[in-house]
Order: sequence, then C-alpha cells, then structure tokens
Amino acid sequence: MTNYTKILICVLTFMLICSGFPVLSHAETIQSSSEKAIVLSENEELVPILKEETTNSEILTSIPNQSEVYVLHTGTSYTYISFTDPITDENITGYIENSLISVPETANPDSTDTKTAMLNEKPLDSALEETRTLETTSPETETKTKALAAEQQTESEAAVEQQTESEVTAEQAPSSSEQETIKAPAPTMRGLVVQDSTNVYAQAEDNADVLKSYPEGSILKYASFNNDWYICKIYINGVATTAFIKKDDVETIDREQTSLTGIATNTLAIYSKATTNSKTLKSYAQGSVLKYRTFTSDWYEATVYSSGTAVTGYIRTKDVENRVTPQESLSGVAPTKISVYAKASTDSKKLRSYSSGSTLKYKTFTSEWYEATVYISGVATKGYIKKSDMEEKGTTYYVYGATSLNIRTGAGTSYGIVTAVKKGQAVTLFETKGNWGRIETSSGIMGWASLSYLTKTKPSQGLENRVIVIDAGHGGKDPGAYYIEKNLTLQTAKQLQNLLKKAGAKVIMTRSTDTYLTLAQRVAVSHNNKADAFVSLHYNSSSSSSAKGIETFYWATNVNEKTLAQYVQSEVVKQTGLSNRGVRTGNFHVIRENKKPAILVELGFLSNTTERNKVSTETYQYKSAIGIYKGLEKYFD
Repeated sequence: MTNYTKILICVLTFMLICSGFPVLSHAETIQSSSEKAIVLSENEELVPILKEETTNSEILTSIPNQSEVYVLHTGTSYTYISFTDPITDENITGYIENSLISVPETANPDSTDTKTAMLNEKPLDSALEETRTLETTSPETETKTKALAAEQQTESEAAVEQQTESEVTAEQAPSSSEQETIKAPAPTMRGLVVQDSTNVYAQAEDNADVLKSYPEGSILKYASFNNDWYICKIYINGVATTAFIKKDDVETIDREQTSLTGIATNTLAIYSKATTNSKTLKSYAQGSVLKYRTFTSDWYEATVYSSGTAVTGYIRTKDVENRVTPQESLSGVAPTKISVYAKASTDSKKLRSYSSGSTLKYKTFTSEWYEATVYISGVATKGYIKKSDMEEKGTTYYVYGATSLNIRTGAGTSYGIVTAVKKGQAVTLFETKGNWGRIETSSGIMGWASLSYLTKTKPSQGLENRVIVIDAGHGGKDPGAYYIEKNLTLQTAKQLQNLLKKAGAKVIMTRSTDTYLTLAQRVAVSHNNKADAFVSLHYNSSSSSSAKGIETFYWATNVNEKTLAQYVQSEVVKQTGLSNRGVRTGNFHVIRENKKPAILVELGFLSNTTERNKVSTETYQYKSAIGIYKGLEKYFD
C-alpha cells in the first residue's frame, strides 16, 4: 500500500468519526426538551402512577406498559406526568420513576424545518379564560337591548339565563397583548384570582422567579401539583413555559355549578369579571327576579344579553337573596287590603289587589316575600306578596279519634257537609268559635270542623319515625349453617335496612360487619334503643335434605308479637314463593328475653340444595327483605 493510500484512509476515517459527534449531542437535546413520552418497563405489564415522589406513596392507578404520557415536570428521581385513560377519558396526574420514562427521538429542533413547525404549531388549551370586551352601548342601543331582554324574560323574571361557558380552544394562538393566555398541561380545574393580583412562578417555591402576574377577577386553568402548588403552562413571548401557582392565591371554581333563582336586594350590577373593579355589563332594580349559577364563595355567574349577544357576567353573592328550596305551598288570610306586585318590591307595579278577609294561596320565596300566581285578563302571571301583609299561616292540626271528620259550612252540626277528612290528615286552623274551628283542608276546601277531633300532635303513620332493630344472625367466629349463613343474613339485613330508611324508619343494626355478638348483647341493642320492633334474620337447616320453606317465630307471653309474626310470614311467602311453614312460638333467647315486639324469621333451608342455591342470590334476598318490610308496614299501619 502506498503512502498516499494510507493518508487517504486516515483522513476518511477521521471525518467519519467526527461526523458522529453532532448526532449524539443532538439526541441528548431532543430527550431533554420532549413533552410526550412512553412508559417502558422490562418486567411489568402495569406501571404504577404515584401520588407523591416516594416509593412509599399511595398508588393512584396503574397503566399498561408502553402507554403514552405527557411530561409535566422532571425531577431528580421522579417525573410528574399526565395520563388520559383511552376508555373513560379520565385525566390522571402523578409521578413515575424516571427510569420508566422513555422519550422518543424526533427531528433536530434547531433545523429550519423544525423551527417552521414550531411556529405553525397550534397552542394547547389556554389556562387563562377568554375575557369578552364589550363596546359601550349608546342610549339608543341600550333601549334595543332592553327590548330584546324583555322578550327573553319568562313570567316577569329578568333575562339572566344559564349558558354553557365558552372555553378558549386549541385553535386560538397565544396573544402578546395584556390578555396573554396561560396553558395548563392537562388542566383539571379553574380558579379565580381573588386578591389584587396572583403571581405565577418558575418553580414550586416561594422564592422562585415570578414569570407573570394576573389581576383580580382573572380566571386561570391548572392541574394539582402537590399539597401547596398548582401546575400550569404560560406563554412568554410566544414560548410555552411550565409554571406554578400557590394554592392559597386562587379560589377554585365549582366544577358542578348549581342553577339558582333569587332577587336583587338592592340595585344590582352584573360585572364583566368577578371583581367590582371591572366593567358593569348591566344593572337591575331592587326586587328583580334573576337566574344565575354557583361560582365561588363571593360570586355567582350569570348570562346577560347585551346588544342581542349572550355574555357571561358575575354577581356578588351579597347583592342577591336566593329563593328558598324546596318551596312550600301555603295559604293565608289577608287581614287588610293587600296587593300582589310584579317584582319582589313595593316600588314595582301592582298586578292585583285583594280585600280584607280574602283567603290566598302562595308559595315561600325569600325571607320577606311570598310567590303567587294571579290571573290578569285570564292569563296566569307570577307575582309577589309581602309577608308582612299576610296574616300568619294558621296552625296545623291533625284529625284523630274518628275514621273521618265532616267539614261543614258553618260552626254546628245543623250546617251542611262540604267534605270529609280522613284520620291522620292535616288541616289548617284559622279561627275558633266555641268548640268549632274554621279550617282549610289540604285540597284547599274551607269549612268548619269540631275541635274535639283535632290535635296538634301528628299521628304516627306506618313506619315513619319507628325504631326498627335488625339483627343479622350469627357473625364473626359463629358462621352459622353451612358456613355461609352469617353472610346471607348480613346481606339480607342491609337490603331491609335500605327499604326501611326510605320509609322514614330509624334503623338500628345489631351488626353491620362480620362481627360476633352474644345473644344478650343483641337483646341489649333492642332495649337501649327502645325498639318499636326487633327482627332477627336466619337461614334454616335440617337433617332432612327435603325440608324447605319459610317460618317465623315469636314468644307468646310478649305483647302482640304473634300479629307481627303473621304479617311478616304472609308477606315473605308471597314475595319469595317459598313454602309456608307457618307461624309458631320459639324458645329463642333474642325473642324470649326481649321486652320489645320481637320475631325471628327463618328464610329458607340451606340443607336443601335447591333452596340453598335460590336463597344465596341477591334477587332472593331483596324479595325476602321486601316481604319483611311489607309485614312491618301492615303491623304499624
């Protein structure tokens, strides 16, 4: 080989080696600046997402190996990521060990092509809510706006209507103006700046550099980072930058807003932002009925119409009084001539007047006003009555001592009967004359009734307010028949508990978990809670595999337990379709020693294979619970 050839080979080799250096350097640059990454594990199919940056942290969830995640922040040992579940669309943020994060290689960001792509890339969702800027309207335009709003009003209520909030979309480019947008990576919350201003920091540290400040009333979007900080992304000179917000510097907005109705307690302003320093979009007079929705502790959110355009605005919570919910239907007597107003204000138009002694129907509305419906030229119109103008609502009484009570046209038995009220039903008493009272029935019929059959004490109706003790047999170290009885009795007891609670009963469980109680302890629960009834649940067993059916036991010397046992037995057999083995006395401790009405129900035989399979189902347990419930209901009716 000639010297010339050796020199040429050395030169080529040197050039080839040198050409590799930029590639390695470039790869490192790409990895440090990437935002999307892949979760890779050599040994596990599922990779845990942790709540905190520690191996002992709570696991929020586990995601499949090779899932795509979004890198929000890279620490010394852990990477803070965002993952979106492809099935539920639920967004989860948390920590993954750095060793499990792999960032795919991309093109050189310093190249001309990459820079062009970055300039053309659409920004992510803005973390700063879009602020609507409204032109000042002329008096003529304002007149047209009011006319349009009047068309939008329903039954004298101001045109403040619900509207879904308009969010900044991904197509909106970051602005360099004063309203520069903030991008929160995978934002899950919105917050209101409630101070003069809120700072956004370069790091989640008090002494970190302040990247930007936002004035009071600004609405920011962010995700939770740790116990003290939120994480978001802002644009600085058009460049997306990760930033942090102190949790104490913002008030998080209600995720599920509730629609409300109320009145303006004084002249009320609706602001363009949730701060009194912002522009007033519209004003409403005292007594105006408005619709709005929850927002923060000091502000409600509403929708107003300006120049025919729906605009989101904000109302101070202290400037309105919410309507009471639920509204209660009432009736009363006008002591003097009274008026029904178009608004909840005596300064508003009078819709109609009523003479002294008139009986009116209305609903509760606010602390000082009732809501009523009056007819103007045959059209139902909503109006408002001042509470102080009406005589206090009459006292509520209940019919007792008779199956039904006759209501007459006058104070005496010589007057005609206009209707009758059944035992236990409520009436409203307005005045008395001797042993007679002028009352109004629940259906609105006025008349006179004998005071001898009226009482202020509400009679107990069925299961309402009854104390029922449910005893799930066995438990803990005592498994019961076939080692499954304790589970079946507890499952059935919980079904019965739900049914009784819905009926208004006060339910006491001797056990709600797999625990052991002595028989004496179970009886003590009944005595200590002054039970109106005690029901012990069991499943039967026999040496004969053919034994089947339902049976209910009582103790003959105690109160009227037999009646209770008969009602329950009949209804359980009817609901389940199992054989009726009847009602009988049983020398069982929980009913023998119980001084309260107590029964023990055997809900089928576990020693019978067919019946065991049936009673072990949730459907059967629910049917048996319904049967016991209906039996108790009949007993207390």
